[in-house]
Amino acid sequence: MSRLVLCALATVSAATLLAACGGDSGPRRTIQIQQTDDACTPATIDVRPKEPITFEVKNDGKKDREIEGIEGTKLEEVIVPSGRTRNVDYDAPDKEGIQKIKCYVPGGSTTIIEVKVSGPAVSGGSGARNDGAATSLKTNKKASDTVTAKLDSMTITVDKAVVAKGPTKFVATNVNAKDVHELVVLRVKGEDLEAVGEIEDVDPGKTADMVLDLPPGDYLLACLIAPGEHGSTVSHYQSGMKLNFKVTS
Repeated sequence: MSRLVLCALATVSAATLLAACGGDSGPRRTIQIQQTDDACTPATIDVRPKEPITFEVKNDGKKDREIEGIEGTKLEEVIVPSGRTRNVDYDAPDKEGIQKIKCYVPGGSTTIIEVKVSGPAVSGGSGARNDGAATSLKTNKKASDTVTAKLDSMTITVDKAVVAKGPTKFVATNVNAKDVHELVVLRVKGEDLEAVGEIEDVDPGKTADMVLDLPPGDYLLACLIAPGEHGSTVSHYQSGMKLNFKVTS
């Protein structure tokens, strides 16, 4: 067999092997997510390890929605205004398993989308870019005030519910023995709520903190853990885990 034929066969075999092993790299696959006031679809999405994906998120509802990764899923929080579409890049992890994406109206309807990662891995997927990243008021400035919050069984209590504008440190302790909680600061915008900072996934008995530079206005402190998130069967917000909070001038 000639050397040229051997080289050709080797090239074909290498290409076949790369395809079989998922070594292909190329443009991101686009997956559509549709949002309404009641829910988000699809409920499940199949991807391959390391696969670069772009979620095309269309909000057909009357309220602004947010979408973010939870329970370790690396997907930056993004706001999708009513009637708009946002593109959100996502790189699947290199191991098979279930990832979770939370698609929700703050304080309202929530869908937990399961991303099933399985099959041969693909290459690529670096440099994720997200449109419409959610507003965050987190800062590295030195706090001028501190709010201590205790997260218990569907309740939030704080040592103060009014602070002056400026950097405020929130210290959240989960005093519940079994449930994971979070502390989300929601800015009240008319009839809508916008998440401006959050302490996620506070395990029982644990404490975490953040500093937010809050302008004057009305806020809610809330836990937005939804059914299907961290084993919960109920909406923590709808079960009463929220508290009025105010920032003065």
